Amino acid sequence: MKRQTRWVSISVSASLLAVALASWARGQDSPQSELADLKTADGIDVALFASEPMITNPSAIDVDTQGRVWVAEIQFYRSQAKHPPADKIKVLEDTDGDGMADKVTVFAEGVFCPMSICVAGDQVYVATSPDLWVYEDKDGDLVADGPPRKLLSGFGGENHDHGAHSLVLGPDHKWWMSHGDRGFDVSGTDGSHVAFQWGAVLRGELDGSDLEIVARNFRNPYEVCVSSFGEGYLSDNDNDGNFSARICWILDGGDYGWFGGPPPKVPDTIPFGESWHFRGFIPGYVPATLVTGFGSPCGMCFYESEAFGPLLANAPLHADAGPREVRVYRHEEAGAGKQASSQVILTSRDDMYFRPDDVCAAPDGSLYVSDWYDGGVGGHAYNNPDQGRIFRLTPAGKTLERREKPGPYDSVVDALVALASPNLATQYLARVCLLDHADEAVAGLQSIVDSSDAANANLRARALWVLDRIGGDARSPVLAELDSNEPRWRALGVRILRQHGDEYAARIAAMVDDPSPEVWREVLLATPAMNDELAHGVLLKLAQHYQSDDRYLLETINVGAEGRREWLVEALRGEGALTPARIGLVEVLAPELALQMATDWLGDDSTAATDRQRLVTVLATIESPEAGRVLLDIIGDETADLSLRQRAAELLRVHLSGMWGTLASDDAVVSRIGAALANDALCAALLPVVAEARLDALAGHVVRIARNDALDVGVRRQALEVLAALGIAESATALHSNLDDEDTTIRQATLEALVALGDFGTLRRLVKEDELTAEERLALARSMLATHGGALALRKELEIGALPEDVVELVITEAAAHPDANIRELFVAYLPADKVPARLGDEVSVDTVLALDGDAERGRRIFNSGSAARCRDCHRIGDRGEHLGPDLDAIGTKYERAALLETILDPSKAIAPEFTPYVVETDSGHVYLGLVTSRSDQEVTLLDSERKTRTIPTEEITAIEPQTKSLMPDLVLRDVSAQDAADLLAFLLTLRSSGDGK
Repeated sequence: MKRQTRWVSISVSASLLAVALASWARGQDSPQSELADLKTADGIDVALFASEPMITNPSAIDVDTQGRVWVAEIQFYRSQAKHPPADKIKVLEDTDGDGMADKVTVFAEGVFCPMSICVAGDQVYVATSPDLWVYEDKDGDLVADGPPRKLLSGFGGENHDHGAHSLVLGPDHKWWMSHGDRGFDVSGTDGSHVAFQWGAVLRGELDGSDLEIVARNFRNPYEVCVSSFGEGYLSDNDNDGNFSARICWILDGGDYGWFGGPPPKVPDTIPFGESWHFRGFIPGYVPATLVTGFGSPCGMCFYESEAFGPLLANAPLHADAGPREVRVYRHEEAGAGKQASSQVILTSRDDMYFRPDDVCAAPDGSLYVSDWYDGGVGGHAYNNPDQGRIFRLTPAGKTLERREKPGPYDSVVDALVALASPNLATQYLARVCLLDHADEAVAGLQSIVDSSDAANANLRARALWVLDRIGGDARSPVLAELDSNEPRWRALGVRILRQHGDEYAARIAAMVDDPSPEVWREVLLATPAMNDELAHGVLLKLAQHYQSDDRYLLETINVGAEGRREWLVEALRGEGALTPARIGLVEVLAPELALQMATDWLGDDSTAATDRQRLVTVLATIESPEAGRVLLDIIGDETADLSLRQRAAELLRVHLSGMWGTLASDDAVVSRIGAALANDALCAALLPVVAEARLDALAGHVVRIARNDALDVGVRRQALEVLAALGIAESATALHSNLDDEDTTIRQATLEALVALGDFGTLRRLVKEDELTAEERLALARSMLATHGGALALRKELEIGALPEDVVELVITEAAAHPDANIRELFVAYLPADKVPARLGDEVSVDTVLALDGDAERGRRIFNSGSAARCRDCHRIGDRGEHLGPDLDAIGTKYERAALLETILDPSKAIAPEFTPYVVETDSGHVYLGLVTSRSDQEVTLLDSERKTRTIPTEEITAIEPQTKSLMPDLVLRDVSAQDAADLLAFLLTLRSSGDGK
């Protein structure tokens, strides 16, 4: 009988730092100085609207129909959260029209860490997991009439950034919400029910009824924004260091591939390989329209004003607090989906505290941007609770005026004008009036729809949504759109009508012969509500439009075929419609057949070369190790095209140390790889396979390559690097002959390999004798100093006085400034007293470290060495280091200097969810501590602080307890000098993008 596993939280005492938090708050600019530091795109002016003490720490904003800015304020964030709650909702007003807020009203107090604010007339929605609250202000005095009403409950992530996020009002007169990957289980006021383990986009009526999941499997989307055409967009955050934050156009019903963690890395050369982090390269998971890389993505709005001209019109605008940027993402139709590009419209030049976290459109078309204003962002940490700003963006040299009067509206005429506002709160009030006076409003709405003015497209779309909601004969204009000459209007007509289940199923199914992929998409998304006869006709017809180049059509077919996938794949086989170019259909409809069909096509001599490349790539998305065996067959096929064999080797490398790991322990598989290494043309492709899968049994083959002077020098050096990585000491002797090689680069690479292999008996002789040139001896001494074993060998030679004078001088000089305090300690007896640096010890002086100028290059060496700080033991930069902690490729953008030092000294203050340690207890009494790298009903896999992986059957586990104490030691800098710490800090601050640390 399976045991019930307890998931419980326990408190582990926090580290004690002899530093007051106040000492960290340094380096902030005044509001005016920060304003001067901001940089905008051409044609945009920026002005300060509000700052402390009027507001602090704005986490989300909304702008009401009066143009007032509503602010969700979190002064007491996460670890500092108050009980009872003490955060606030505030309203800012510019009463004198000078462009700056001069009045603040506290709308509500006692709010718990609000990360959303949505103003809908006299109701204000605020989501704070686990609840969605509704405040009312019937008298319009900007003070809540009383305690809020709990509308819904069951949102995951209480006091956690990965829970319920912002709500926005859609043109369908519903709220849309983004939710992070702490999951949710929520019942609506009408009994509707939504639940999912990870992140999702939700939608519902304003009264809490008719709940639905629009799309699922996100990590942590902060806010979804919705166009007047009813299309959603969001930005989703990646695990720190993976450079995979993404922009998503929302495909209704789409699976966006998170599952709580990323899969093994894949090459960018795989189609949609840039989307690897969220499995976007695997058919069945919707890929991003754009991968933006490093980020801490926050609020978004879909901007539909012409105030800034084509620069910003009809595009999502996005605040990303990580790189300190506000961007515009222009989307274009691409097959059945979208493609996007981005442009920065607001950023800071030097102020590392600028942290834009939301953007919102005002009734006049201006934009408000809230600024969290902090030295860092994310990980539930902050270091600046007393400041915050809001900026206003306007078109340069242009005075903005709103066209409509503020709501609420009693007149249909006024409401029709207000429906054109770029401000969502105003549009909402316009819809309320039009729906309340439906009979009177239909004619005016029909008149808008009848307009052919392209500039009024957004207004026309909004009018169609309102007519649909009125229903009855008023819906006729929506049905008429199905016959429009423009694909986007036909698609919108289907999008609106498919809300009604099977009511219009026959009319929608009749659109199957439409020539537009945009329309195909909407028709396919309507098939789940159709009867079998209609759905079968649609699916079989539209599936045959798919070729390998339209991934979004493939994902739409996958969604539309829900419950009918088995039927569809058999129908396609019966039609002879499954070809190598349509292997994607097999992957999503019948993944169990994909391996066999790909193998059969690869074995068919008539399969075209381009299809063979495609099929080989498909194999890399199949989890079964048998797919790896097929790649091995290709690699070993002497008749196959060389480029195909090399591609197969590249893909084998990716997964042999991952999902096909069982192959690496199969002697027959290893033997086949060894045989393939005999082919000189395959060596460069297969050597990385040997290194990454640690195929120690092939070391002899690698030695042969390293010694083969007939091979390309680059391949031989690659082989030497592989031998160094394998670390098989017995390989060293066979490399000695390379020391006589005529090529100096081979000699140097061999010496470096011998250092890595620990052949210090040979190296002690070489470093002091004349077999090497003076330059080679000095280079060898430097290489030896980089390792503990090499340093020990040099010290022994130094003790007996055997080293040449030039080597002695180099060793002592470089040891004195060595980035590794442990190696400095070996030579301390040979250093003058004034050259011995003091260690920081247990009492780390923050002021001392921050007062020193850092040497970034020396800091790089500290990180990359096995220094006393031991950074590389847990963290990775580029291809160096380990994955026990977050990758640090862009850490210099995420934090300013003092905040970064704080995270090093107090690592438990802000632990990213993926790096929360767990204690696992078993029924045998064993207790293990580590990171949960995978978890299923059958087993839990832990990565411990020694970087060892341990898999524990679930049936043996009695408790799994998340910890509040990071695996990173509190006093990680205790054994380095203050200068070491300053240099390390300087280096980390240079890391702004992938590859900076190399």
